[in-house]
Amino acid sequence: MFDRRSKIGSRARHQMSLLRFFSAFMVAAFLSPVAARGLSAQNNNGQFGGLPNFQHVFVIMMENRSYTSLIGNYDDAPFINRAATTYGLATKYFGVTHPSQPNYIAATSGSTNGVSTDNDITVDVINIVDQLEAKGKTWKAYMQSLSLCTTGPLQHACGNQLYERKHNPFISYTDVQTDPARVAKIVDFSQFSIDLANNSVPNYSWISPDQCNDMHGRGGDPSDPCDFGNVHGSTGLIATGDDFLYRTVNQIMNSKVWQDGNSTIFIVWDESDFVPPPGKEDTSGCCDSVPGGGHLVTLVISNSVNSPVTSDLAFNHYSLLATIEGGLGLGCLAFTCDTAHVKPMRDLVN
Repeated sequence: MFDRRSKIGSRARHQMSLLRFFSAFMVAAFLSPVAARGLSAQNNNGQFGGLPNFQHVFVIMMENRSYTSLIGNYDDAPFINRAATTYGLATKYFGVTHPSQPNYIAATSGSTNGVSTDNDITVDVINIVDQLEAKGKTWKAYMQSLSLCTTGPLQHACGNQLYERKHNPFISYTDVQTDPARVAKIVDFSQFSIDLANNSVPNYSWISPDQCNDMHGRGGDPSDPCDFGNVHGSTGLIATGDDFLYRTVNQIMNSKVWQDGNSTIFIVWDESDFVPPPGKEDTSGCCDSVPGGGHLVTLVISNSVNSPVTSDLAFNHYSLLATIEGGLGLGCLAFTCDTAHVKPMRDLVN
């Protein structure tokens, strides 16, 4: 596949639309889970028209890099830049907020649902797992270095901060935590190559690299190549993450799953470069989330799109979820139901 080194309306109308949306959202919040799923399914027809039917979706969630730190950085991120000119690139994609964890919750439930920190949390809301299973779709979350945890995915951190629970949104949902069959679908990333080889990857695959491979880094010894406090380590983290993406994407694209069906890979960053208090580098946002989590790179690789595509439409993690919901026929959740302000990424998957 790749050689890694190869080169809206008036303000008043907007406010009225938001008022109508939030009224519907609050009604849904007080419905039973079953009723809420029904409401979700009813609200998606206009939102998701024109999207292809996905057989397999792969989401690779990277960490803490701004658009400008990656696009144009050919030395440290050759694969990312090659992919950006070969496949799909969203040039106006934003995080939902800072810090990391609420972005993961947003991308899997359509709202931050009150989460505003990286602390261990439990959220009792309808989420994409509920949507997938209600439609008979399969799913797995592949967490790199999860195997280093002695007590499973609920552990805060494992392997000297390689696995971090904040980067695993699924285990923070009540109806996943309390269901052993669902917890069993949160697996170490080593299982991914086995599932690809066996042609048994699910309809929805979420991949969280560990903190050495997701460009985040970890604290500790400055001589550690994964240390996020080391200036040289910072550029090294980009290169290491770029190599992880190169290897993982090629693995997917060389698989029988990719050859046989309509599949799409979404490569996303959770938020822009995080600057310790008192400030954050970038709080730009869009799509029901302003201020947001900053300007990010998002790459879309689809085996149904045969030429480079660049989109300058405004997207965020709600748009990502809306695209997946539409392509898998799942309905909508929370802000993904706001058809006026949250749009699926149609132009990058058609």
